[in-house]
Amino acid sequence: MGIAINLLKAPHVGVRDLKENLSKFLRDKTPLVITDHGQPVDVILPYADIMNLVEIIDEITDPRTIKTVLEGKKAVKSGAKGVAVSGLFNAVRAKRKE
Repeated sequence: MGIAINLLKAPHVGVRDLKENLSKFLRDKTPLVITDHGQPVDVILPYADIMNLVEIIDEITDPRTIKTVLEGKKAVKSGAKGVAVSGLFNAVRAKRKE
């Protein structure tokens, strides 16, 4: 969950500072939390992070993935050994690289 960790560590930037330095912030290609009077109101994420999130959403909403997960839950309830979620995500990522 690198995106989540990066977002938690992201600098907070006020709206006024963002307006004055937008191109500088965009060149940095790092997540930014935009604040208004000190309260987070928006987020800017690099394009690659957004594409990773879209791929994850596509994968977890895919009917085949949902079917596989439900079959796995049923198997675990019947006594089969389960796979940790982190292991599952690592396997999916490895398969995508093939």
